[in-house]
Amino acid sequence: MSKARELPLLRAEALYIPFVGVIIQRMNNGKKEILIQTRQKSSDGVYSGTIEIPGGKLRAFEDVYETARREVLEECGLEITFIDGEKKRVDYPNTNADVSSLIEPFCVTQMQQGPFVGLIFLCEARGEPLQVTEETCNARWIDCEELKLIVNNSPERMYTAFLAPLKKYLKMC
Repeated sequence: MSKARELPLLRAEALYIPFVGVIIQRMNNGKKEILIQTRQKSSDGVYSGTIEIPGGKLRAFEDVYETARREVLEECGLEITFIDGEKKRVDYPNTNADVSSLIEPFCVTQMQQGPFVGLIFLCEARGEPLQVTEETCNARWIDCEELKLIVNNSPERMYTAFLAPLKKYLKMC
C-alpha cells in the first residue's frame, strides 16, 4: 500500500489592489495648476490627512476610463472632459467574444509598503470642486511651482501612492 502524498497547506495569496489616479490639470492666468485634495478616510489611520489627487479602486469589470470619471465625480464633484490617451485605446476581441484593451496611462505606480498598483491618467475637467466628501476635503487648485515645493521638501505630506507620479508630472511643468 502506497503512502498518500502530503499536500502543502494552502495559504491565501496576497494580491495587489488596482486603482486609478487622476492628475487634473488646467491653465489659470498663464500658470499650470492641478487639483489636489486632502485624504479623509477614517479607515486609513496612516495616510488620512495627507495631500492626494483624486482616485480610487477599480470595480470588477469596470472600464478604467469610467473608473477615472466616477472617482473624480465622487471625490471632488468635477466632470472629466478629456483623458489624455483615451482616444489611443485599441480593443482586440477574441473568438470567445472577450476583449483585451490596450490603454496608455500617463504612468503606472506601485506602493512598496502597501497593496496598491495604480494607473495614473492626465485629465481636464469642468465644474467647481466640492470642499467635503465622504473620503476627502479641501479640494483646491494649486500652482505647479507651489506643489513642487511640497513634493520635494515635504514628501511625508503626500499620499505615497501619488508621490512618484506627481514627481514625474512636475518635471514637465
